[in-house]
Parts: sequence; structure tokens; C-alpha cells
Amino acid sequence: MASRLLLRSAGARLAAGAACSSDGAAAAAPAAAAAAAASSSPSLGPVLLPAWQLGAASGPAAASVRPYWAAAAAAQGTAAQLAAAERHAAPAAVQQQQRRRAAQAALPPSSLQHTVDRMLLMDTLETSKQLEALGLTREQAEGMTRHLTMLLCNNSEKLGELFASKVALEKSILEQEAKHAGFKAEVTKSQELQVATFTRDTERLQINLEKIRSEIRYEIDKLTASQRLDLNLEKGRMRDELQALRDKSNELEIKMDKEVNSLKAAMEQSKNDTVKYVLGLMLALMTAGLGAARLLMH
Repeated sequence: MASRLLLRSAGARLAAGAACSSDGAAAAAPAAAAAAAASSSPSLGPVLLPAWQLGAASGPAAASVRPYWAAAAAAQGTAAQLAAAERHAAPAAVQQQQRRRAAQAALPPSSLQHTVDRMLLMDTLETSKQLEALGLTREQAEGMTRHLTMLLCNNSEKLGELFASKVALEKSILEQEAKHAGFKAEVTKSQELQVATFTRDTERLQINLEKIRSEIRYEIDKLTASQRLDLNLEKGRMRDELQALRDKSNELEIKMDKEVNSLKAAMEQSKNDTVKYVLGLMLALMTAGLGAARLLMH
């Protein structure tokens, strides 16, 4: 894009130089040739003017136009560098542009003229008259106008490739809005379906939870009743065992009392018998001693 602007400014400088020179007719031919070469170059590369054009441009007019030639040459060199950078950065885009230009070159003159008429961005007749008023001949003015028109059409076409049209943009916006509405409706429907599914699953889980809670409560009551019954039975059994142990202990106490009493009675009887035996023995000994003493005394 910058190369095209440089070429356009170079063409404008050439036209201004031709108008300001005193010998406009002598310098018009090389100026028109330079502008035509700068605008009609499809590859935007450097264009060399023929030697006869440089030789024909002599005098004060040529001297006044030579700076514009230098500017045009510099613009063409910059354009060549930019084109090389574009080809190096995006070879696919450059090849597409070259194919499009080849297709345009292969079109018949009627189709090319129709394209030019459709994409015309300037008043060619008025531009040609202004160039003739600046001192160019009719052929030179028409050639300059033609090349400027082709340059503007090419630039407009390339800008159209870079940017989207209003109709395409509106169509894309409508498509995106339709897709967004469809996606929103689908998301809403999916959310509603998910909410309904979640609600149904929640209700089913609540019902199952209540059922499980009732079953757990029933099992707990059943287990509590069973444990209470077992505890009561165990308590009665333990009470019976304690009563039996108490009865046995009472019987043992009674028996022990009887045995103790019988032992006491036997001991008293033994004691009495012993006392009797001892007293009888002592009496017998005393009697024997007295008898022996009486015998000794006699």
C-alpha cells in the first residue's frame, strides 16, 4: 500500500513539474512515460526509461523535471523493496495476486473495460481536460488519465481484498447473530433439560433417602426391642442365678452352724470325759497312795 502511494505521489509530482516548466510540450512526453511506467507496472518493480526519452528531454524543462524523475525512480526502488518483502513474507498472497492479474490480462477488452467502468473512482474526462490545461497533449493527457484510472482501480481492488464490504460485513453479522441465537437457544434448551433431569434425579434421591431412612428407623426399633427383650431375659436369668446362689449360701450357713454346734457339743463332751478320767485317776492314785502309806505305817 505504501508503494502505491509513493507511485501516485511521484505521478502527481511529474504532472506538477510539467505544468511549472516553460517548455511543457517538450517535457510532457518523458513525464507521461514515467507516470505510465510507474502506474502500469504490475510487479511494482523499478522501471527504466528508454534512452531516446531521456535524450529528448533536454533544456530547462528537462532540468526542472529531472528531480521528479529521481523521485519516481526512488519510489520505484522502494516499491520494489516492499514488493520483495511482501513476496518473502507472504508468497501465497503474492502468487494469488499474480494469478488474479494474469486472469485480468487474459480477459477480453470488453470485460476489462466493463471492470474499469464499474470500479471507476474519478472523472476521467475532467482529469484529461485538466492535464491538457496543464500543458500536456491530448494523447499524453489521455494516457496519463488511463494509467491513473487503472492504478486507482487496482488499488481499489486490492483494498477490497484487504477489507470486507459493508454488505458482506452485514451478512456476516446477521449470520453470527443467527448462530448466536441458535447457540443461545440450544444452550437454554440444554440447561432446561439438565435442570429438569437434575430435579427429577433429586426427587428420586429424596424418595430413596426417605425410604432408606424409614428402613433404618424400622431396623433400629427392631434391634432396640430385641436388645431390650434380651436384656430383660438376661436380667431375669441373672436374678434367678443370684437367688439360687443366695439359697445355697443360706443352706451352707445353716449347715456350718449345725456343724459348729455339733463340734462344740463334742468338744464339751470330750472335755467332761477328760475331766472325769483325770479326777478318777487322781482319786485312784490318792487311794493307792493312802493305802501304801497305811501299809507302811503298820
